[in-house]
Amino acid sequence: MRLRSRKSALYIGLALVMLCMPIIPDVVVAQPTYEQQSGQIEKEQKEASYTENVVDIVATGYNSNQEKDIYADMAISIAEGYVSVYEQADENADVAGRLYVNSIMSVLETNGEWAKISSKNLTGYVRTSALCMNDEAKALADGKDVTVTVTSNTTSVYSSAMGDSVLCRADKDASYIAVGKCGGYVVVKYNGDIKGYIPAANLSFDYGFAWGYTEAEAAEKEAAEAAAEAARKAKEEAARKAAAEAARIAANKITNPITYNEPMTVSETEVYLLACLIDYEAGWEPYEGKLAVANVVLNRVRSPYYGSTITKVIYAQGQFTGVSDGKGGPSVKFQTQYLDKGPRTDECMKAAREALAGKNNIGTFKNFRSLKKAKYASYSKYQVIKNHCFF
Repeated sequence: MRLRSRKSALYIGLALVMLCMPIIPDVVVAQPTYEQQSGQIEKEQKEASYTENVVDIVATGYNSNQEKDIYADMAISIAEGYVSVYEQADENADVAGRLYVNSIMSVLETNGEWAKISSKNLTGYVRTSALCMNDEAKALADGKDVTVTVTSNTTSVYSSAMGDSVLCRADKDASYIAVGKCGGYVVVKYNGDIKGYIPAANLSFDYGFAWGYTEAEAAEKEAAEAAAEAARKAKEEAARKAAAEAARIAANKITNPITYNEPMTVSETEVYLLACLIDYEAGWEPYEGKLAVANVVLNRVRSPYYGSTITKVIYAQGQFTGVSDGKGGPSVKFQTQYLDKGPRTDECMKAAREALAGKNNIGTFKNFRSLKKAKYASYSKYQVIKNHCFF
């Protein structure tokens, strides 16, 4: 049926050519001169050549299976920022959408300064001066592959654009490298040098460029970009503040030198109590940590806010968790596991006696916490010894 249609078109074209040819009147006159005969021959040759060319044009025009480059009838926008796409070929018409720089589109028709384009969900008119088309668009692509992906549940891959011989079936989401167009088919690399032909209606295209945006899509895009930019700036500001705070905290970390206070005279009972508290709070810390805990107690004794004796400071309610019974005496745990058994290491008693003799390695700090519970940002100055932060 397709062959008959092509032959019919050819004959119609020939008939139109013959009708358009000038009619030479058949007038019987005297024999033409030599010059007249030569002119007649030249005229007939030109007419024959003209007819032959028209036959070729008509025949070619009805060949819908002529392969084209994959960038044929394609364009890429080159305007900086974006260019508006109008609903009509008139800048006073309503705006249909935008083509940002390096957007890809199909060119449906051109008319002087205007081109009608289609780019995904966007269709409208744009100035041709804002576009690179066909070979120029291909040059901008700089050799990047064009990928097509099957969008239907399944599709045939044919051996030609006639659609009569199936190479294989391709399922949804199968991808191929596209190399050309042929009528309603896309020419793809099938297997090495073998070409496959897939109906274009069953494919989505990825040229490696962005598509155009409708006005609604452009508004969503810019809103998303603005939100992303705001989030980026907020993240940067938070990071800046965190870095500044970390620097401030690091600057507040100090190491107090060993100093010597006035010796403090206390009973042996309080020396023993202090050694037991050191064991309770820093039994497995290094000696420096034990000495620091002893000096926290003594710094509190020297302060008017905690108690005037070691006993009052240690048993003050809410000071050393788990040590006091809340009534000015020892808790059951502290009594049975520490006071009754005594310090587990000699370092606890040594730290108690050296602190009482005046040796101090934490300055005037009166508090300490485990590193996991320390709130460094709230400390004007602090000192870390092993697993404790003194402040």
